[in-house]
Amino acid sequence: MKSVLVVAMDFPYPPGHGSAVDMWTRILVLKEMGYRVDLLASVNEMPEEALMRTVRETVGSLWVVVRRRGLKSILSVVPFQVRSRIGLQNVQLGQHYDAVVLESEYVAAFLKNPAARQTKLILRVHNEQVSYFREFAEGSGNWLKKLYYYSESLKFRFFSPKVKRTCDLLWFISDNERQKHVRRNPQDDLKSHFVPPHVKPTTMHPCSTGNRTALFIGTLTISHNSDAVAWYVENVHPLLSDLEGYSFQVAGRTAGQPIPKLKRLVQQYKNVFLEEDPAVLDGLYENAAVFVNPVICGAGVKIKVIQALQAGMPIVSTSMGVEGTGFKDSVHLLVADTAHEFATCVRRLIAEPKLRKSLVSNAQAFLSERYDMKSNMQNVLSETLSSSC
Repeated sequence: MKSVLVVAMDFPYPPGHGSAVDMWTRILVLKEMGYRVDLLASVNEMPEEALMRTVRETVGSLWVVVRRRGLKSILSVVPFQVRSRIGLQNVQLGQHYDAVVLESEYVAAFLKNPAARQTKLILRVHNEQVSYFREFAEGSGNWLKKLYYYSESLKFRFFSPKVKRTCDLLWFISDNERQKHVRRNPQDDLKSHFVPPHVKPTTMHPCSTGNRTALFIGTLTISHNSDAVAWYVENVHPLLSDLEGYSFQVAGRTAGQPIPKLKRLVQQYKNVFLEEDPAVLDGLYENAAVFVNPVICGAGVKIKVIQALQAGMPIVSTSMGVEGTGFKDSVHLLVADTAHEFATCVRRLIAEPKLRKSLVSNAQAFLSERYDMKSNMQNVLSETLSSSC
């Protein structure tokens, strides 16, 4: 049995946010494909023992390394996100792997680990890091955070290309970003592949028949998401106040971090509700009529959109919110980039059940055809690993 080591930038279980969903699903799919899968995870703090027991039931071996967050990590010419995970290079695994999946450049310190030698190295490209941190910087109102984000963006400009050159395969979560990378680096064409988030047709739900609630789910400590919620509440929500029974539900992961600004904003409205760290999402999807994704900046694929479509939710999104997904306006969802357009689209989806069902049906058919992580990985891995024998 061939073996694969997944080196994760965070603990992937429970899969409560986009990157965790992508990482955990990849582990399950690799195991389903017949590989022995081990997991090495870098974390801010040790996960609860119950969570690690659950993960050990799936993976062969599990190692967890706590990140270093000292001043040296911040002042290093290496990006802080990489430097803080430097402990990955010293973990003694004691075995050879046929392939190692690096979950983003954040875990590149593992490249200095002896286990990274004489194996196929695969980089999962979750985001184009230079743009990702630059957009964070431009969206931050705190000058210290702005300085940190600009610093990370600059450091990744020099660091990311080195990691990509070192790796044998590049698995892009966004086909747009894969195409951009190949245009700039034609020598990487053969090793660059679109590996979308995994979707199973059997897990898709029929179109939601919920009430007149608009729903947003996302990690609430990320400025892209909190700014999106604020824009919607302040600009779109008032335009729907005359709609009887309408409300706006916000939910998402905080991992215990405070979100005072968002809480103060929500408390100003009687029909805006906030749920932090929901244990399950099914009830939220079932009780809503439309999913909204009003993000105005961000990189990579917005997995929240894919999850909502699987749950049977019709979607209104900004153009940025569906960038890289392949979804088309008025075919798979509705796209709106001004407050008035956004409110009009939300109102339409609440009022028109046939439109909701048509969009969801088209989007789910597209997902079934295009978003199959298993077939994408299977084709590439079988060819790559057979050539390494």
